[in-house]
Amino acid sequence: MKIEVHAINVLRSVNWDRHFAILAFGDIALPEIQTTIRGCALAKNGKDFIALPPKTTNSKDTAAVQWNIRGDFAWAVRDALMDAYKRMGGEEPPPLTEAQQNGINAARRYAEKTKAGSADNDNADSGVLRTIRIEHEEAERACG
Repeated sequence: MKIEVHAINVLRSVNWDRHFAILAFGDIALPEIQTTIRGCALAKNGKDFIALPPKTTNSKDTAAVQWNIRGDFAWAVRDALMDAYKRMGGEEPPPLTEAQQNGINAARRYAEKTKAGSADNDNADSGVLRTIRIEHEEAERACG
């Protein structure tokens, strides 16, 4: 299937430190079926580049057009958008140094540990509150 990029809007303030970042929005044409799709996103997801379908402007934030982001069509759209992105001066992310990768891994481990710890803290808090309630009830009975 032939895919033509009619327009691309390169985002210049890409944050390469993030795991997911939108690099550009593009309008693609599918001449075989006489269709134009506006607002397709080119994104970096981890180490991969992917093409995302456009979103509608309604409050549900649903896709106007849907496709499998790991399917053949999505890869073809991604390749077309990547080509246009590079021709318009878009930058690829710099390679991560070992220290940066270690920092990312440490942050992920800390986030997972914090999530697990918050569940333990919630249980601990409820135990303390239950103990205080029982002591309060016993004091009321003793006083009267």
